[in-house]
Amino acid sequence: MYKTIFLKESEKDIFQALKNQGIKTEVFEHRLSELFNRVYNNEVGYYVFRQDDIVYKIIVLPKTIELSETAEKEFVDYLLHYYRIKNIYKLDKEKNISASLLQLAFENNKSQENSHRLVEEFQSHKYMAILQEIESFFKRHKNSKRIEVNFVSQSVKHKLNLKRNIKELDKTKIHQTQSKDVVFSILATITYNALKLFIAQKYDKRYGATLLREVKKLQGVLLKKYKIERGYKLSFSALQSIKTTKLFGRTQETRQLLVDIKSLFGFEQMYRDDDISIEYRQDLTTTSFFINPNDFYEWFVYDILKKYADTNGKVIEFDKQEGTATQYKLNGKSKSSNPDYILTDEERQVKIIVDAKWKNINEFADVKSSDYLKLKFDTFLWEEKGYGVSSYLVYPYINIEDRKFNMTLDEKSIFDFNILEIDMEFEKHGNSLEFNYDIEKLQENIK
Repeated sequence: MYKTIFLKESEKDIFQALKNQGIKTEVFEHRLSELFNRVYNNEVGYYVFRQDDIVYKIIVLPKTIELSETAEKEFVDYLLHYYRIKNIYKLDKEKNISASLLQLAFENNKSQENSHRLVEEFQSHKYMAILQEIESFFKRHKNSKRIEVNFVSQSVKHKLNLKRNIKELDKTKIHQTQSKDVVFSILATITYNALKLFIAQKYDKRYGATLLREVKKLQGVLLKKYKIERGYKLSFSALQSIKTTKLFGRTQETRQLLVDIKSLFGFEQMYRDDDISIEYRQDLTTTSFFINPNDFYEWFVYDILKKYADTNGKVIEFDKQEGTATQYKLNGKSKSSNPDYILTDEERQVKIIVDAKWKNINEFADVKSSDYLKLKFDTFLWEEKGYGVSSYLVYPYINIEDRKFNMTLDEKSIFDFNILEIDMEFEKHGNSLEFNYDIEKLQENIK
């Protein structure tokens, strides 16, 4: 039996929202502590777990998707477009879905069949992407390879590292290099048994027979090419042990391989920023995937604006990509202001400054002063540099007629700005952008 539960982004009281849907939360409240923290931090995604012979599928919807019969379909489409943008701009260290798999996932999601397991289809494609990466590693490596390892001792045992010895101030330390064989058979043995563990603990027929065939195919590749230790048994705790980490820790590639293997068990969102590593996880019975919708929207808007800039002969800068910093001084100390995007028309000496806001505008009051006052400050900085500036706030949904705003003080106009809708209705042909500005008025403002 399956039960799908929808929550809204930034739900204030999860348990009350679930009770309002007639769900007895007492039986699994302990499972929702992590989910509560994620939702509180404005993340969207899904959390799937089994309890008392019921598979619960909790989906936290972004604010752009309304509760309806097609909500899950729209939500999976949202996640697929997240991966489309992520593949283009390499947003983070999480596993990308290859172009071919992503295209297949889009096609499956457009189909009306199997509409009750759309999230499972999405999860299956994520697993397929991980398996492809693991297979790619073992196909491009021989059974072993020789690498040079640097080390220090007080006696000469191996080849001297002259460059390091010249720089070394402590002459009791002798820098040397030693050739060592990295044997991939033990890594293949661990991987083979991790796949067995995946089938036993994580694979569900809801993911489809194709995924199971892919796992079996990878096991066949390992058996054919490497010497797999038949008596070896792998537990989940052993996969997470320090010993296993050291075995995979010799090169960047082998460290990434371990990340891929562990990602089969739900670790792909547990990276630390400073290095590729994974925290300990005890629970094998749940599946979850969450993203920050604000970050996704900023990159989605960048993708739209970049296409506009390329088509219209403008230069675009994005705070998270090319950088948009404008320097100024505050009490003699250097500071910088960073709008989200700057579109430049060099021929006319015009800057279009754009800030993206992940919020729906249903009434005039939803356009907050904190948004447009920051925009005003960025506009002032560029006008001081001799540019005409046209300023925009971008939102995913706007339901008011006024799109042009004029700030006045004592009946004197001090700032003009516009609001622009760049929606996330992916089924539409696309967002058509139009930045209209009066060049003579902008030049007059500078004077």
